Amino acid sequence: MRIALTTIATGRYIEFVPPLLDSASDFFLREHDVTFHVFTDRDASNWAYSHYTFHERWPLVTLHRHRTLTDWFRRTDACEQYDYVFHCDSDMRFSTTVGDEILSDLVATIHPGFYGKRPAEFSYERRSESLACIKRGSGERYYAGGFQGGASQVYFAACREIADRVSKDEHNGITAVWHDESHWNRYLFEHPPTLELDPGYCYPESWTLPFERKILALDKDHAAMRA
Repeated sequence: MRIALTTIATGRYIEFVPPLLDSASDFFLREHDVTFHVFTDRDASNWAYSHYTFHERWPLVTLHRHRTLTDWFRRTDACEQYDYVFHCDSDMRFSTTVGDEILSDLVATIHPGFYGKRPAEFSYERRSESLACIKRGSGERYYAGGFQGGASQVYFAACREIADRVSKDEHNGITAVWHDESHWNRYLFEHPPTLELDPGYCYPESWTLPFERKILALDKDHAAMRA
């Protein structure tokens, strides 16, 4: 299989890219032909295919995640070149083998912070003015934005729809409560994932959870990194 692993790393987040890709080289779908793509305002050509994207203030850089990916899909032959496309936050690390168990049409990761909680406790966007809205009494899972993907055509369709919804929200002066993650959850509410990964695929580095530590979400000073 031909696989693309993408990440967005502008500003200081470029510091995370070399160790992320080193860990992916060791552990991510080793039995397949994997290509790394980094979207950045710096030069990442020593580690991966580097695609220029300008740095935006927080939270726009994450809010526009799916727009960045949609633009890449549209200007390249990614859907023909790759069987699967996955996207990973730059501040993560693969810590053990991630293999064929993740291959499915639309792949989502259960958020570690909401595992085992009731839907009423999920931090969905609740404002009806936003296209990310999931009304109270609806929804069964809350998914993390940090690791996602799927079959290239299916994931492209998801990115394209989410990017369009974000743009419409912005036109109406609305930013969803958890940015792109809110829109990702709304999309999955309407288009359930064909595969749910457990929170071990977005495992907070300093937490203790009853899952194997597959992909770590690294501890960091958020304010310093986003400054």
